[in-house]
Amino acid sequence: MSVEGSVVPKIRVSADGMEAYLNLPRPLDEEPWTIEGVKSLLGAQRVSTGIDEEVLQTMIEGNIYGREMKVAVGEPPVNGTDGYYEFQFNSKFSKTPAIRPDGSVDYWSMNLIETVRKDQVIAVYHPAVQGHPGTNVHGLPVHEKRGRELPVLKGKGFEREEDQVTYVASIDGKITLVNDRITISPIYEIQGDVDISVGNIDFIGDVMIHGNVCNGVSIKSSGTITIDGVVEAAKICADKDIILRGGMLGGNKSTLFTKGNLFAQFVEYTTVEVAGNIEADVFMDCEVTCGGYITMNGKRAKIVSGHVYAAYGIDANDIGNIAEANTSIAVGVGSKEDIKLAEIRKRIKQNEEIVEKIEHGLHQFELAEQEKGISYQTDPRRMQLLRERIKYMAAINEDKDEEAKIDTLIKGAKSATVKVVRNVYPGVVIRIGDMITNVKLQQSKLEFVQRVDHIVMSELDDPSIV
Repeated sequence: MSVEGSVVPKIRVSADGMEAYLNLPRPLDEEPWTIEGVKSLLGAQRVSTGIDEEVLQTMIEGNIYGREMKVAVGEPPVNGTDGYYEFQFNSKFSKTPAIRPDGSVDYWSMNLIETVRKDQVIAVYHPAVQGHPGTNVHGLPVHEKRGRELPVLKGKGFEREEDQVTYVASIDGKITLVNDRITISPIYEIQGDVDISVGNIDFIGDVMIHGNVCNGVSIKSSGTITIDGVVEAAKICADKDIILRGGMLGGNKSTLFTKGNLFAQFVEYTTVEVAGNIEADVFMDCEVTCGGYITMNGKRAKIVSGHVYAAYGIDANDIGNIAEANTSIAVGVGSKEDIKLAEIRKRIKQNEEIVEKIEHGLHQFELAEQEKGISYQTDPRRMQLLRERIKYMAAINEDKDEEAKIDTLIKGAKSATVKVVRNVYPGVVIRIGDMITNVKLQQSKLEFVQRVDHIVMSELDDPSIV
């Protein structure tokens, strides 16, 4: 119908142009609205796509006036999906053993190494899927988000198949995924026991042993060492972490050394040196030196006999036993570290002064060259100064590295304490820094804390170990 003699309909288009709304007024001359007339009005406002004639018919036949209704909807774009890799190996490692419902520790739950076999599929690429554009109510295109392809995988130890989407291992080894880079590196893996017939192991990489390690064997690794069985009187040395799922029966003839962390079911009659932290269930008659924190967890979580030191602190359920076994526990750092740090800093200052004198001497040769026009580059006296500078600079750098280590140790060990959740027995000696206290009575739920010139025993209200 004509708009003349009637109120003009209100047409509103959403901000994104994907929806149009119509508000029909009541006709003044009682002449009814028609679909063709309304569509003509919509067209005048450039609404031409996605018009719902059923809604228009409902509005007209139902005499729906003065109420806004949606009468047109554009076709939304279908966005593309990005390409993605489906990895066929576990890239999430667990460095914390799980606690079973009965309170024991499940060292089998730890996973520091994921191994693959040659020709094993390690990843499948799913290419991007492209979408298509949409159209708004004005009939104009609405651009879709395009699917983004990912670059090919980078790394070593694997190949891409002819289909260009499947990746397979080219060697047996340990697989890691770091920053979208896959590396498969060799791993020394033994399915059974390691004894004299197998021989000592000295491997550049990770070592995984699924059996026991027998008496007299030496195992050395530049990576991690994982042993599923029991270790007897052997020497175990790693640059990274050591996991002893079955524990160690040292027989006073074994050593454990790692620059990383140690996780063990139990360790008995063994000399232990760990740069990082230790988590274990039992230490029995061991000599333990730990540069970090010792957490005894599990059902027993105890230290009996021997000497155990941890720079940052020790948590245990029990320390000592009812037989009053001599057990020495030490945490923190004492005055000897402060003295050592002062000596290193003094030595650094002295060597820096020597280097400054050497630099002055070398500068004199430069001035002489400028004044006389003679080269002193090969002069024996200048060459000797250069050699001395190299020597003293090396000494300074070495001392600065040691200074940083001791300084970090002192700062980290300031708050070191010994926590005992269940019992500490007579025969136990506690040392924090330079302070020492002897346990004379069996006591429970205590924390040993250094206070200026003595050690106090505070009640442990909220034990962290159960």
